[in-house]
Formats: sequence, C-alpha cells, structure tokens
Amino acid sequence: MVVPRATVRPPGIVGRDLELQRVEAFAAEVGAPARSLVLVGEAGIGKTTLWEHGVARCRAAHAQVLVTRPSEDDRDSPAQGLHDLFDRHPAYPDLARVRPVVERSRWVLDQLRTLAAHGPVVVAVDDLPWLDDITRRTLRFALRRLGDEPVSLLATARTWSPERLAAPAPGLDGVELLDLPRLEAGSLRRIVTAAAPTLSLPVAAQVGDLAHGNPFFALELARAYRLGTTVTPDGSPLAVLGHRVARLPAGTLRLVRLLALAGPSPLRVLAAAGDLDNIDDAVRPGLEADVVALERDDVLRFTHPLIATAVLAGMHALDRRALHAALARAVTEPDARAVHLAGAAEGVDAAAADEIEAAALRLARRGAPRVAADLLADSVRLTAPGDAEACVRRTVAEMMQRATAGDLPTAVGIADALLARLDPGPLRAAVVTGRVVLEFTNAEAILRAALDDVPGDESDDTARLRGRLLALLGWLLAIHLGRVEEGLGHAQAALDIGRSLDDAVLVAQAASAVSTASLLLGRPADGLIDEAVARGAEVVQSQLALWPRVLRGRQQLWDGYLGPARADLEQMHRTAMSNGAEFQRSYRLSDLALVALAAGDLASAAQHVEDGTEAALDCGDERAMAWLAYPAGLLAALRGCDTARAHADRLDSWAGRVGERPRHAMAGHVRGVLATAHGRWSDALEELLRALSALDSLGYAHPGAVPVLPQAIHAACQAGDADSVEHLRDRLHRQSAALRSPWADAGLLAATGQLMLLRDDPASLDTLGRAHDRLADLGYRLDAARVGAFVLAAALRTGRRQVVRDLGGRCLATFEAAGVRGWDDVVRAHLDRVRGASDDGLTPTEAEIAALVADGLRNREIAVRMFVSESTVEAHLTRTYRKLGLRNRAELSRRVERSGVSAGVSPL
Repeated sequence: MVVPRATVRPPGIVGRDLELQRVEAFAAEVGAPARSLVLVGEAGIGKTTLWEHGVARCRAAHAQVLVTRPSEDDRDSPAQGLHDLFDRHPAYPDLARVRPVVERSRWVLDQLRTLAAHGPVVVAVDDLPWLDDITRRTLRFALRRLGDEPVSLLATARTWSPERLAAPAPGLDGVELLDLPRLEAGSLRRIVTAAAPTLSLPVAAQVGDLAHGNPFFALELARAYRLGTTVTPDGSPLAVLGHRVARLPAGTLRLVRLLALAGPSPLRVLAAAGDLDNIDDAVRPGLEADVVALERDDVLRFTHPLIATAVLAGMHALDRRALHAALARAVTEPDARAVHLAGAAEGVDAAAADEIEAAALRLARRGAPRVAADLLADSVRLTAPGDAEACVRRTVAEMMQRATAGDLPTAVGIADALLARLDPGPLRAAVVTGRVVLEFTNAEAILRAALDDVPGDESDDTARLRGRLLALLGWLLAIHLGRVEEGLGHAQAALDIGRSLDDAVLVAQAASAVSTASLLLGRPADGLIDEAVARGAEVVQSQLALWPRVLRGRQQLWDGYLGPARADLEQMHRTAMSNGAEFQRSYRLSDLALVALAAGDLASAAQHVEDGTEAALDCGDERAMAWLAYPAGLLAALRGCDTARAHADRLDSWAGRVGERPRHAMAGHVRGVLATAHGRWSDALEELLRALSALDSLGYAHPGAVPVLPQAIHAACQAGDADSVEHLRDRLHRQSAALRSPWADAGLLAATGQLMLLRDDPASLDTLGRAHDRLADLGYRLDAARVGAFVLAAALRTGRRQVVRDLGGRCLATFEAAGVRGWDDVVRAHLDRVRGASDDGLTPTEAEIAALVADGLRNREIAVRMFVSESTVEAHLTRTYRKLGLRNRAELSRRVERSGVSAGVSPL
C-alpha cells in the first residue's frame, strides 16, 4: 500500500480536509494501474479548485498530465476534447476526421499505452458532462481496455446547476466518485471575509446563508456586495453573475457573448465575428473582471463554466441568432459553421438546410450522433413544407441518429409522430422501415397496417410500395421471428414484384430474404444471394434496410466458407461505420463474433462482443444486447463460465417478449455447451436435444444456422448413447443431402465415424481422421479438435499410439490456447493412456479399467465408456490380475480402494 505524503494545503482551499486528503492520496498512487478519481458535486462547489490542485500534485509526482477543460458548448464541437488532450502529440492526426470510430479509438488507446511505457499518465478532464460525443466515447473505449498500464483519470462531473440537472458523467466504469458536499457555515464565512474584508460579519454571514454552502456563489455574492449591487434573499446566483458581465464595456460584452456561443476559441475568430477593430481593448476589461482568461495560442475561455451559463441565460433569442450569424461568417471549419448556421437561420432556407444536413451526416460518420441529430432537426425546420421528400429523409436520419446517441424512445417517438402525419405512399413506407428496424415490438402489426394502407390502384408506384413492405415483412417473419415458410411467401411475392418492375433495390432486398429463408428450410436457391449482392449496391447506402452482403456472409458461415464469410461481414462492418450507421455496429460485430467462434479465435470473439456491447449500450439498444447474448453466451460456455447462464436467460427472455423464437434454440445451445465444459455429457445432450426441438418447430433444416446438431452427436457419443448417435446422424444426413455444404458434409462424415467407433468398427479411425482433416482445412478449428478427440479414441483402440501423441498434442494446444473447458480433459485422458505405466506396474488403460471396476461397472459398461470391446476389457483385466496377484473383481476393488485410485477421468 502506498502511504500518501503529508497533505499540503494549497492557497484558496478552505475546509475540505477529507477531500483534500483523498486527492493527495490519488497523486501519491498515480503510478498504480487504473487509479481513477472523479470529483462530483454541484456547479460552483469547488470541484475545479481541488481538481487543479490534483493536476499540480500529479505533475509534481512526475506524471504526464493530458488536460481538457470542456465548456457547455463544447458538447457540440466534435473531437474538441481529443484535440485538447493530444494536439501537441507528434503523431496527432485530425481525430475528428479519422474513421471508422474504432480506428480513432484504437489510435488513442495506442498513444496512451505508448506514453505509459515511459511513466505514469493522467487524463485530466474538467468537466466530464461537457465532453463532446467523440471524446467521451473514445476515452471510454480506451480507459476500459487499459490493463496494468499506469494510466489514470482525474476528472470533475457537475451534478447540479441552479436551473436544471446537468448531463450525467459518461459511463466510465471502475472509477471512484468523490462527492463534494456543501461547505459548512464557518468555512464559507472565511471565504467571504477573505474575498471582501470590508464586509461586516453580519453581512458576511448573510452572504454565506444566501449561497447555501456553495463557495463560488458566495464569492459572487460578496463581489456584488462590494460593488454595491443589491442582492435579494431570493436572488439567483446566476443573476449575480449576469450583473457582473453586464457591467463590462459594450465591445467586451459582445466578445463574451460570442465566446459563450462558440466555446473556447482563438481571439482572431472572435474578433472577426465581433467586427472588433481593437481586440486588446475588448479583451482587457474581461481579464481584469476575472470573467475570461487567455490561454496558449491566444485561445480565450471563461474563468468558470458557470459564467458561460449565466451569459447564455441572459441573452435574448434575437441576440443569439445575430451572434450565431456572425460566427457562421467568421468560422471556416465546415461543421462548426453549420452549427452556427443552424442557430442563425429561420423560416424556410433551402440552402442552409442542405448545408446543415451535409454537416450532420459528416458528424454522424465521425461518431457524434447527438450533434448530428440536433442539426438534422434544424435542417427539417428550415425545409419548405412542400418538399415532403427532403423533410422525411431528414427526419428519418434524425430518428436514426437519436437512436445511435442512445435515445431510442425519442427515435421511436419521432417515427410514430411522422407516421401519424403521412398518407400511405413511398415516404410513409420509408418511415415504417426505419420504425421496424429500430423497434421490433409490434413491428409485424405496423407492417401489416402499412400494407392495408397501400392504395388499390395498379400503378407501378403502388406495386413498388407493396413490394418493399412485403420484402420487409418477409425478412422480419423468416429471419427474425422464426416463421420461415410464412416469411418466404411474402418475400417471394416481393421478389416477383421487383422483377416485374426491374427495381434493383427491391430485387436485392427481396432476393436476400428469399435466399436466406430458403436455405434455412434446407432448400438452397442457387445464385440468388449473389444476384442480390450484385444488384444491391444502393441498398447499403441506407441505414435501415437489410443488407444483401450481410445475409450472404451468414450463409457462407453456415455452409463452411469461413474466409468469404469473414470478408463479407468485415466489409459490411466497415460500410456501416463509413456511412454513419452506428446503430448497425452492434449487429455487425455480433456476426463477426460468431465467425471468430467458428474459427476457434475466442480472443477476437471476445473483443467483438465487448465492442458490440459498448456500442449497444451507447445506443440504449436492448435488442442488440439480446443478439450479442448468443456469441457472448457461447464464449462463456466454452470456457466453463457460469455467466453463460445469464446470457441464455437473456436470450429466452427476449424471445418471449418480442417473439424472436430462434433465440430459444440459441439459449439451449449455450446451456448445452456449458454442460459440455463441465463434462456432463448426458446433461449436454438433453439441453442440445431441447434446442433441436425448438429448431424443428421453426422449420430449420440447415444444421449450420444454429450449429446444435453436430455438437449433440458429440455429446451422445461421449455418453456412449449409440442409439442417439445413429438417430442424429440420420437426421444430419437428411439435412445435408440437399445443401452442398462442406461443413455439413464434414460433420456427417464425423457422425458416421462416431457411430462406427461405438460399434467397434476398426474403420472408424480412417473415417474420423478424414472428417477431422476436412474441418481443419475449412478453418473450423474447434470443430476439428472436437472430432480429433474421437480420432484419438479410435487410434487407442487400434494401438496407434503415435497418432495419439501427435494429434493429441495439437488438439490439446488448440483447446488450451482458446481456454475451452471439458474437451481439454478428454484429450488429456487419451494422452495419459499412452504415457507409460503407473507406479504399481499397470498401464494407464489398465489402471482406468481397474478404477471403473471398483466403481461397480460391468465389463459391457466399461467397454461402452472407453470405446473398446468387451473382449478388450477382459484381456486388460486378465493382465491386471496377473500383475497384482489377484483372483477376482472383489479383490481388485479392495486393492483400488486401499491405494486411492479414482475413476474420475473422462470416458474418452
């Protein structure tokens, strides 16, 4: 434990003994990993003063301190916080323009690690709630991933302002929150008398009472008394601040009002916007009144963020508009200009609406969805009422950005309000599409109602509208709700309409749904998904529609084409990031996690799950969390972690709530894998059979969609249940016959070899070996290693000990590298059987049979458990009796009990 150095009370800090000690302790421990502290309290309570002391003490402790001091308006300045933190770094890029979001976040993570390699690093933020969206997300990404590196966060977070609750601190996990309560009356009086020594004690006491324990407000009130300003008992401290600002000369007042709207800015920009001939004459009164401070590079900022709040509160709406217009003329950065243009424009202004929309879409791509949504709302406000297409396009974009920013209820509310205003037609269909993508609750009812609203005429526009709604309904029913046959019918009708109209987008969307539903039913539609991808280039520009390349990637994963699947799904993840579809990110990462799991790359799968969960939390997307519960549950189950149960429960709960029935089968898959990890083969088989029953109820006939069937065969074989293996093998044979799936064919070959192994067929070794090699060549490393365990059993039966040593070592390395439980014990047991004799002269196989005899098993049961014939068991027992000088099973059992031999090894 680090002993904190003696507390040094800095000038300007009154009281706060406990809080000061904690800040000192933080500085003393700054070299320790993940030591983070956030000072929390109401505005003006003294957070910044303590924070500044902490920054100074960390620097004195030889830490490198990266500082940003965002103001309220900085929330609308993309990446401003990152610019403050890293702009002097030699490798600093324009982080507002780096995309996708993950690249920017990983750059920051890499730089923090590089800096930490040379000594402690402190990221100092005053005040967290005002961080812009890009900086907030990037810092959270980086801080969550730092392990033992000596990188700490020292920050403040305003929890209360005189007029409203402030934005909460962003979700940075694992930090200590140090609450700063209001100061006691004695400390407050000392602050007041020190700032205004001419005040009488009764007046100082009155000031303290009016300030309600807040030192900043007390100082402002004391200053007001000193200047002769009348302060009423119910007067607002913000009003007192406003009086101080109002005393400034006209040029200075214009300058600080511009500063309140623009945030910390270069003097030259403010001077240009304010049309100030002599900037020094305008700045000096503000500096002398302690209203503003001049920082490096001639950047002007307020001395306290509450001054900006007071200035904004005191401005008339018309004044704000005029100042925004001045800033829009002076600012050259396009996105910052758009923010000011939005604040200045009124009425109908098509040019401004276009410029603001373009800036909003750029900001969305850079990971600033809240600012983008606000700008899109302004763009809608400035759009002519008669331009319905532009209005709907911008409103739908705002809706998606609200969802991305984590405000899903508002996004859905926007959609519902727009649907209530629109007549049936293509525009309303576009909104329905977005509404369904955002929220599955009642999605089917909404789509069917929209179909009922389609006009009865036979025009091409009407047919196209009906086709798009049918395609979406088919996608929803077949792929998400598990009503595959019904969904296929709707999607096929949409495809027919699309072909008749030669509508490339409709054909691409409908063909994707038809192809996927057909494959789920075991009836592949040759070439259809490739046609959808080829014709669907325009589809991926939408944040809303199903994307053909995503569905092709999933089909390739099911069939056994891992490389192409990964390429398609990675491409669509990049596309989602580049066109601003942050809402899609969780789903794309869920797909990539499943690819990584199939490849046996559990580390990558874990990273995808973590990144996807972070994106889902950012968006407040419960459905995305339910989707991620499947790869997260499999990952936990493979490693034997009981957290897999919680993921399975989430899958079941979501399926029950919204009708996504395939999630029930996925939950059973997770539970079955978890039982496997603990060597409970019969329990695993039961869970996996239950999952298969759920898939049967959906009509699923592709074993790769939810890959339960081959694993059920593995569990049945491990349990020695030959009847179940035969039944399940025949089922896999029927399903794989029409699929032309290399993965399913390899699984069928493995199942055939497993049945041969249970039936004591010496050809099982060759059959299982070929299945193992095929799966390995396809890249399904865990599947190959699992089948490899049965190859080892067959090799032991035929005396091929070198095969066991060579292949067993590779399989064990695969399981150990991935952290997979259960199967590693199976492989170790086989390896133990070829590693020489035991201390009493018995071979490992003889010792295992002796232990099973002592457990009460008969020769037939031992033969099933060990995948050998009864005659082989009898031969081993004969040799065991001879070596130990025993005559029968009873004597052998007593001998085993005395020696403490256990049969607690895997049956394989």
